[in-house]
Amino acid sequence: MAESKIPSLKNKIRSQIRMLRAELQKPEAIGRKETMDAQIREQVLALLSRLRAEKKIPDTVYLYASFGGEADTFQLMDALWQQNYLVALPRVAGERMDFYLVRSRKDLVPGFRNIPEPEEHCEKACCPQAVVITPGTAFTRAGDRMGYGGGFYDRFFSEEPEHKRVAVCYPFQIFSRLPVEEHDKTMDYVITGGSGMDLRVIGVRAKEAASYLNSLGITEKNEGLRQAAQALLDGEEDILTANQEDVIRASENGMSQGLIDRLELTPDRLQAMADGLLQIARLPDPVGEVASMKPRPNGLLIGEKRVPLGVVGMIYEARPNVTSDAFGLCFKTGNAVILKGGSDAIESNKEIVKWLRTGLSRAGLPEDSLQLITDTDRAVTTEFMRLNEFVDVLIPRGGAGLIRSVVQNSTVPVIETGTGNCHIYVDETADFEMALNIIENAKTQRIGVCNACESLVVHRSIAEEFLPLLAARLAEKSVEVRADEAARGIVPEFSAATPEDWGTEYLDYILSLKLVDSLDEAIRHINRYNTGHSEAIITQDYNHAQEFLNRIDAAAVYVNASTRFTDGGEFGFGAEIGISTQKLHARGPMGLKALTTTKYIIYGNGQVRP
Repeated sequence: MAESKIPSLKNKIRSQIRMLRAELQKPEAIGRKETMDAQIREQVLALLSRLRAEKKIPDTVYLYASFGGEADTFQLMDALWQQNYLVALPRVAGERMDFYLVRSRKDLVPGFRNIPEPEEHCEKACCPQAVVITPGTAFTRAGDRMGYGGGFYDRFFSEEPEHKRVAVCYPFQIFSRLPVEEHDKTMDYVITGGSGMDLRVIGVRAKEAASYLNSLGITEKNEGLRQAAQALLDGEEDILTANQEDVIRASENGMSQGLIDRLELTPDRLQAMADGLLQIARLPDPVGEVASMKPRPNGLLIGEKRVPLGVVGMIYEARPNVTSDAFGLCFKTGNAVILKGGSDAIESNKEIVKWLRTGLSRAGLPEDSLQLITDTDRAVTTEFMRLNEFVDVLIPRGGAGLIRSVVQNSTVPVIETGTGNCHIYVDETADFEMALNIIENAKTQRIGVCNACESLVVHRSIAEEFLPLLAARLAEKSVEVRADEAARGIVPEFSAATPEDWGTEYLDYILSLKLVDSLDEAIRHINRYNTGHSEAIITQDYNHAQEFLNRIDAAAVYVNASTRFTDGGEFGFGAEIGISTQKLHARGPMGLKALTTTKYIIYGNGQVRP
């Protein structure tokens, strides 16, 4: 990291931590702060007890007086006195800081920056190899410390290096990396309260990362993607091992074969994920494109420039490949992304994110461009949906229940990616062999995906000839057909359909079947039960094809092709972050451009409005 950038980066982190500490001092956060303080206190006392038993420390502890939202030390101070420790606190004089013994809180008076300090009568502590409980702005698990900028503790540890250095902090003060300088001293122990990352911390870090990404050029972003792709392959053993844990647990919990297929990773699928990142790196970057620059009569030059959305949130189910796809697309477009995957894929997602962040680190880019919420509690998901202060848009991917929950409960703007109750209509003029091949592909190539065919509509005039051929073809693939009464009159082996079948996304070897008397009836049936995803017609009649294209209300409408092509890669977008089934902002496979918005840029020459 260039030394010239370090002070600026440190100031950004200090500003971020000050804001989060201020949040902890609000009345609604007091309970959470007290819980974390108690956890820190217990861990510090346990560490001291162990070191004391091993005779590695004397009975003197150098402590600080907590101030301004720091991890509380006053109750720790009381506990230390109760356990017969000697306690010393710092007093500042100019640029020097020394520790003085205090016997009770009454020995403290307001001092430097109004922070409590030992009174003048207190005896100076002279204890070699004491434990020094150390405050700071931020730390890493490896012990890197970033202070408040005054350098007091760094100078103290330079003069007295023999002490045991113990940092105490909250989870939001832990960073994977920090901008450190030669004079910054490392800690021997880092103790933190809390069991996970606060969502607001994740949000703040995502905002910071998004701001940084907004300044990157295409060369830097592409290098980040290439490094991330290589890191995925480097982590293959870890990722596949974690994935097998998820698959075994899912199987034991009775997950359907279609969903297990979505969940499972193989070396080939992991390679495809890495290749997807490389493909995104090769795509043009839409960020910075100026759609038009138009002069106005008053001399103003007005243009529309494509810019990142900012921070994108993703809530999705058992699809580990979504983790890398979402990262790649968001990173290429200068967006930070916060991921909330399903509990079924939690171990896979942890490893994938770990290795993707490793790739970013190798490229010298902010790892917090990609963050994963690892708490699987539903209350956390609900909180995530309401993180308007930090998240600019939320994209759900999964089943109908998940998407409905996000749409109904989120206060963050949502791009709805609907379920895929996809239909194929076999017209009276259809080529039978073409129809059978398309149906087999759309239903059975991958049953657990949203662009698989779930429902078949057939013109009644061809049913006597076509349905036996269809039954034979689907029997080879063990597909259960749930048909209406008329179709079962032709092929009795078909199961009886219920009204619920017409609107069901099976994600299984099941297909519903309805006979109709006309193209108009087929269109009305499909528009009633479809989810706005992908619909297809098999026909040799041009006029029928055009009517179907015009009247079907869906993101993707096909003539004589499988619905399985509704995919960002197949459409030439690279990977996709989802398939939008709504009509605002984005519709269909969402590639790079769908993850941007526009702003107007105006050039003037001193114009004022009359």
